[in-house]
Amino acid sequence: MNINSVLFVGVGGDGIITASNVVAYACMLSGFDVKKSEIHGMSQRGGSVSASVRFGDKVYSPTDKMGSVQFMLSTEKVEMLRWVKYLSRDSIVVVNDRIVPIIGQAIDEGSIDRMIERVRVKKLIKRKFIDDANKLGNSRLVNTIILGLLSHFMDVEEKYFVEAIDEVLPEKLRTINQFAFSYGIKLSKEYA
Repeated sequence: MNINSVLFVGVGGDGIITASNVVAYACMLSGFDVKKSEIHGMSQRGGSVSASVRFGDKVYSPTDKMGSVQFMLSTEKVEMLRWVKYLSRDSIVVVNDRIVPIIGQAIDEGSIDRMIERVRVKKLIKRKFIDDANKLGNSRLVNTIILGLLSHFMDVEEKYFVEAIDEVLPEKLRTINQFAFSYGIKLSKEYA
């Protein structure tokens, strides 16, 4: 039985839940059985947020075992490291190259980057996606750009993602997010 999973990790306000809703909907449109779970406890205060989307012929559990995640979308480097035990050598990871400061804590970004470099996965893409989003004129497009890039590696057609964006997002945000998704697909050529 072939089951795939996407783990979304970040902090409150990053749009993790919305991104996972788009992927879950696109997978359903593609004909897969889909299960989704999310954890957002103290997210309103910038705390850790995660969501999991599992899809395949028949999915029984919405959560992943350690070492079993095929895809990870991380909006922040520390959160990526917090969830690294769920990755395997076959995982594809896309991480936004940023750190959300922890109040009262000194952060050694160089040390964090060295830890990320030691993670052994099939593909790890670390990029300042905020620069891409700002180039498109809206810093809130980071996740949609990442989804476009990540979709290149998933067994779900682009048209289902576009339809999911239309279904999940408010009408005023659809066009710009479809453009950002296409931009992410073009970016994927750099990492193929």
